[in-house]
Formats: sequence, C-alpha cells, structure tokens
Amino acid sequence: MFTLIIKEYVQLYNDLGYRLSARLATKGETHERDGGFGVMMSNAHIAVGVASALALAQTGSVESCVAAVIGGSIGGIMADCDITPSRAHKDALRGRLIVAGIAVVAMLVDSRTDLGVCSYLVGHLGLPLVAGLFLFVALTFLGAHTDHRSFTHSLVAMAGFCYAVYLVCEPLLLYFAVGYASHLVLDVTNKQPIRLFWPLRAGVSLKLCTARGLANKIVCVAGIAVAALLLWYRLLPLLPV
Repeated sequence: MFTLIIKEYVQLYNDLGYRLSARLATKGETHERDGGFGVMMSNAHIAVGVASALALAQTGSVESCVAAVIGGSIGGIMADCDITPSRAHKDALRGRLIVAGIAVVAMLVDSRTDLGVCSYLVGHLGLPLVAGLFLFVALTFLGAHTDHRSFTHSLVAMAGFCYAVYLVCEPLLLYFAVGYASHLVLDVTNKQPIRLFWPLRAGVSLKLCTARGLANKIVCVAGIAVAALLLWYRLLPLLPV
C-alpha cells in the first residue's frame, strides 16, 4: 500500500532535472540556490530512504514496517530542509507533501491497528518528548537559514536530528538515521560537494555523477522497486497462503 502511495506521488514529477541554478556569494563562498545541477530530487531521496529503512525492518512485523516507512521517508529528505520551497524549487515542496502523505497514511494504519508508534507517543508524553520536538524544530529552523549542502548535510546535523527523534519516538530512530544517511550518501556521489564534516569548510564529493533527469530517474525507480520488494518480503509471512 505504501509503495502504491509513493508511486502515485512520483507521477506528479514532470521535470527530469533542473538547470544549473544561480549561485550566491555568502560569507566569501558560493553555493547552490534552491537545488539544480548535482542535486538529487526529493522523489529519489524518499524512495531510497524508505528502501534503506525497510532493509532493516523485522520480517513478519507490520509495526516494524510502518516505523520503517515513516522514519525512512522523513529521514530521506530531512537534510534538504535547507532548501526553501519557493517557486524556483517546487521539488522541495512536493517532496515534503509526499512525506506528509506517507506519514499520515502510515499513522492512520498504525492508530487503527494499534501497531505501536501512536501508542508509544501517547505513553511517553512528557518533558523528553517536548524537548525532542523543540530540538527538531530548532535544527530545522537553523538548517533553513544556512547554505544548501552545508550544515544539514553534515554528520553533526545528522546526530542532532537523530537525538531529537530518539527523544520524541525511539522506535523511529534507527529507520530515520538510515534514511538520513542514505541522503548523504546519494549527495556525496554528485559533483557538487557537501560539507559532511561541518563546521569545517572543506566539501566532500566523489564526482561520480550529476543528478540530471536520467540519473535521478534511475535512482528513483530502483529505490521504489527495492522498497516494494522488501515490503513484500517483510510482510510475506503474514499473507494468507
């Protein structure tokens, strides 16, 4: 079901890539603005994030699969909170709508079947949860006011977001972390460097590819295919013979 939702949203994407974006000079360095050359699209990050998370889900556990889909999809695009969803970069807004749709459906399934995520949140209301939400929002706000592919694409930001998720909903932590890591791995392969070791200014790039239409499409389709296969495999013991 979750795979079908992903596929339906992916069909919204008409663009196969963006041209090299205008570059701004900020504090003595240039950076990409609102995506462009060398930036994977949100659909690819979400697909790979979910597939990576499902690879660690428990076989025969719907609860684990739901947590993997939620955590993997959110983690898969969280690093791009440094992109403003403006008219110049509609992909950022579309990606967040996709994740919101996936999360809402998954949470509805969870709440109606009492799988565990919603029960965990209700049972752990308190100061740690509030602190985690505050930290998550604060990191997102900070990321939105930093250069693209800098702070939020670093190991420091990943650790901060993971700790926030741990405080809010520990069952999502592993899947969120894997989804976030998959985003960094994909972006490292592009020709535009990311500041993986922020606050150090040096960027990291393997310069293996550019994320123009074809590369993004291949990664996206492969991610969806792997996610579908893994979801089927994880739930196979529960299917009627």
